[in-house]
Amino acid sequence: MASVLEDRSRLIQHSLFAGAGQAQNGAAAADDRTHYTHYQVYDVGQDGVPVLIEADKENTPKAAGIWHSIKGINADSPDRQAVGRITIAREPSAVLFGALHLTLNKAFNVDELFRHLVQSEASSAHMHRAFSSDNRKQRSFVFNLEYYTIIGEECQPMSWQLADKQRSTTDSHLPLSRCSSVIALSLYGEPTKKIRNPARRAKQRYGWAYSPWSPWQVVNIQCYPDWKASTDVHETSNKYLNGVEAFLATLLGEFRDAQKRFDEIYRHITKMITPPLDFIFNDELRDRRLFEDKDFTYTRRYFWASQTLAFVNDSIRAMIEAYEDTFTAEVWEGRSKSLWPLPDESPRNDFFRRRMRRMRLDFEREIEALREQVRKHESRRLEIAALRDQLFSGTSVLESRRTVELSEITIQQGHNIKLLTVVNIFFLPLTFVTSVFGMTNMPDNHEFKTFAIVMASVCIPFFLLIGTLNTNKGYDFFATHSRALWRFLLPKKSVEERCETHSPDYAALARSTSTEHEMALRLGREPRETKLDMVRGQAARGLNRAAEKVKEGSGEESSSVKSMDKQVGPRGSILEV
Repeated sequence: MASVLEDRSRLIQHSLFAGAGQAQNGAAAADDRTHYTHYQVYDVGQDGVPVLIEADKENTPKAAGIWHSIKGINADSPDRQAVGRITIAREPSAVLFGALHLTLNKAFNVDELFRHLVQSEASSAHMHRAFSSDNRKQRSFVFNLEYYTIIGEECQPMSWQLADKQRSTTDSHLPLSRCSSVIALSLYGEPTKKIRNPARRAKQRYGWAYSPWSPWQVVNIQCYPDWKASTDVHETSNKYLNGVEAFLATLLGEFRDAQKRFDEIYRHITKMITPPLDFIFNDELRDRRLFEDKDFTYTRRYFWASQTLAFVNDSIRAMIEAYEDTFTAEVWEGRSKSLWPLPDESPRNDFFRRRMRRMRLDFEREIEALREQVRKHESRRLEIAALRDQLFSGTSVLESRRTVELSEITIQQGHNIKLLTVVNIFFLPLTFVTSVFGMTNMPDNHEFKTFAIVMASVCIPFFLLIGTLNTNKGYDFFATHSRALWRFLLPKKSVEERCETHSPDYAALARSTSTEHEMALRLGREPRETKLDMVRGQAARGLNRAAEKVKEGSGEESSSVKSMDKQVGPRGSILEV
């Protein structure tokens, strides 16, 4: 109702349909989508023949004509009383949504129908609702279809529908939109049978079943932004025994329209990914399909086509599952307790069962066609995957070849830089010699012979050195002998300095002591002497006594004892021998 709420002045008009539907009279298109709307209203009498209810199209706007057709039943035909009505609304405008809600709310839960249209969900069936607390749901049966379609020319999707922003069809683009429809049946009259709810935790212990021979009303709201809906589903040649048959005929027509839309999507995607006829004769077309361009045209196209077919397959499977879960064998044979039961074996029920068998065969053909469509889509997806792999392989080979070419160019550039460096090195010593002889404070009486001797003395060794270093063997020779010369020229340390340098740190050794010893050191206590410390102390004391005896005997301290004293730790343990 957005168009009505945005223009509040329309709420105070004498008629909401005033000025609507002007597009059919040659004026500009109405801003409330009335020019997109199409409707069909049939009244079905006791003879089962659907009669189309039409308004005066010349003098009545479209929106007003729809309103006059749906606002009442049996108002204009007192001689021919209807027992059923079929209302089909295609692409209704905001005002007509309100009109449908007003006229159908007593028979259907219209909020539920609109919710199925608006919400993006999978196809579903809501048929077994005999135990619902809402009486409208007990006697109504709803089937919701959700899938995809190609946006038609001069068509506009609903504001809630997911649709492509680019509406033009090109070789690489296909404008798609999410579409939906609701088919609902409501049975009037009193319930014929009370049934018990077998669920253990059910809120409603009992429900009511309605006879399929009750007065009825079928409503079909279609929101398809295209021009592919069939308008000949309910022809005057058809005859409906009851509302169930009319509901199934409407649902069958929706399945057939869905099949047409799926076929068109499949054809467009096939045309999009299939090469043209002159592909085998044109080198440029072959290269274009084999090697990707800078815009990733065919990678994008193959990815979109594959994923689109996958989404379409999901919607088809949802439709098949909704049908198979609802219309079981007992429903077709009239043995269901809650869905159109046929308890007795009367001639009328037998004849209706035979009609239901033919209707079941028609549905099975459509379901099998949908399954075949799924198989075709999967086969096409495999072909798209093969084309994508070939494109990736060809592009990878091309990129690898370009990488090799770039590597060769890089190597050639390296050789050029090397040649330039060699030339610069050749002129470097010459520049040095000429710079020396070109100084202003140099004497002017030098002969050319002196210049030649100096140049040869400088350049020849330099060239030999550079030539030798340019080879691997020469570079290894100079590197090895340079390191050896450096070690030879490096001053040597004395034995005492090496011992001091390599003496271990007692603090570092303390980290490897026992846990008890380390904990005592951390707490600032005197650690308890271990057996290892006792052995080390005894050995140190013995060495000290021996050193004192030697000192007393010789009168001087030998160098060996000095070195031994230096190697005794602060606790008397020998750290290094």
